[in-house]
Amino acid sequence: MKVNWRWLQILLCKKEGSVSSSPFRLYECPATRSDRVKFMLEELNIPYELTTIQLAKGEHKTNEFLKINPYGAVPVLEDKNESLFLSESGAICEYIAFKHKDRLHYPTENSKEYIQYKELMYFGVSSLDPVSLTILHHSKSLAPENRSVYLLEDAIKKFTFCAQFLEKALKDNKYVLGNKISTPDFIIATTLLWVKEEVVKYPILQNYIDHILKLPSMVKVRNDVKNRL
Repeated sequence: MKVNWRWLQILLCKKEGSVSSSPFRLYECPATRSDRVKFMLEELNIPYELTTIQLAKGEHKTNEFLKINPYGAVPVLEDKNESLFLSESGAICEYIAFKHKDRLHYPTENSKEYIQYKELMYFGVSSLDPVSLTILHHSKSLAPENRSVYLLEDAIKKFTFCAQFLEKALKDNKYVLGNKISTPDFIIATTLLWVKEEVVKYPILQNYIDHILKLPSMVKVRNDVKNRL
């Protein structure tokens, strides 16, 4: 029988990454939505262990990883205390926030601000993410012959509405829900970094991103991406 030594190492819980003695293990790949979760964990100073799933080598399609996430996607957060594997970056960030409410701005449940918090979360994953990803694909990441001018122009128009929504939220605030970082920031800020050429058209958004990029947690995440790509 052929032994998959890399997965044996993972199953034995030998660390590949960052920090010690934590119930959290993050299965990730740099320059993916995993960066949202890493940004949050670093900003909130939450210990975690890191396991890199090398997408280019097809490790996300191995039987071992598919047992963790049948969809074969990263990120996945393991909470060893709860025997839980959680996928979807937005859900992971919500879970971390719920577990560590004292480390960030977390509105009182059922308050008006809590409803605004939920609105921003759903906006980030349902509106901003797909529009920004379409812009990224059809302006940069896809081969030129696979790009669509129509899809790009349509996405840029939709991004205008996203930008206006965010500028209203950020007009008098440091972050999207006030002057202390909250869960939607980890989704929204990392998504805006996909489309910096569009962000620069909106001064309030640009100021927001400039501030985010100076945070030591974001500097660490971006340096990690550069060093591993």
